[in-house]
Amino acid sequence: MAPFVRTNRREFDFPAFTGLPPVRYVLAAAPRTGSNMLVRALWRTGRAGFADGYLTDAHALDYFERWGFDTADPATLVRDYVRHLMTCRTSPNGVFGIKVHGQHLLGLEVDLDELLVSPRYIWLRRRDRIRQAISFVMAKQTGLWLLDGAYAPAGRALAEPRYDYAEVLRHLKQLDRESRSWEEYFDRRGTVPHVVFYEDLLTDYARSLAGCLRHLGVAPPDSLPEPGIERQAGKTTERWLALFERDSARYGDDTLRNLPS
Repeated sequence: MAPFVRTNRREFDFPAFTGLPPVRYVLAAAPRTGSNMLVRALWRTGRAGFADGYLTDAHALDYFERWGFDTADPATLVRDYVRHLMTCRTSPNGVFGIKVHGQHLLGLEVDLDELLVSPRYIWLRRRDRIRQAISFVMAKQTGLWLLDGAYAPAGRALAEPRYDYAEVLRHLKQLDRESRSWEEYFDRRGTVPHVVFYEDLLTDYARSLAGCLRHLGVAPPDSLPEPGIERQAGKTTERWLALFERDSARYGDDTLRNLPS
């Protein structure tokens, strides 16, 4: 049976790895921060595993069906699952990663630090939160979350995006909650993550990617590969931004205060 998730296919696996990988990391992210771009870029170096969103339902249910896990203890199930992932998603130099969004962090049945045995953290953020929220709303409305011409066929929009001031504000609140969840997580553990900003990833891709590799204790290759991800922002984004700035000046925070938490 073909995997539900394109990147779960064996073509994205590494040679079989035995034991606990020496380097384990979490790519802490939020929607529309370039996480897919960074995941692909790190994977294509051949030196940083493939830090996909393995703890989401889409990924996990696919692997559960193929590997046949059977346990009543959620914590044991997740640990067994991750150990199995390590056998095929660890790069030959012993690096394994997982991508986790802030919205999924609180719903995990296990602690990430315990699950991955004191992993390193890369925190992917975005300075321009309004553009981030606009990008989120547009992707949600159109169904186009990723333009990945290198590894997946180009998708078709399910609908034309329609600007909605309240919806953009609602997603701003959601993004704030995601950011706070990671801040609190790192504060509780006294952990200092390596921070990468989406804007820097776009303007200085090679330096951002090399910095992540160094944080993992991995020497960058002589030539850094392109990720194969297309940027989705365009004229529609700019038009929405102008409309949002107009409505923000007109309505202030009144609309935001009336939105549900």
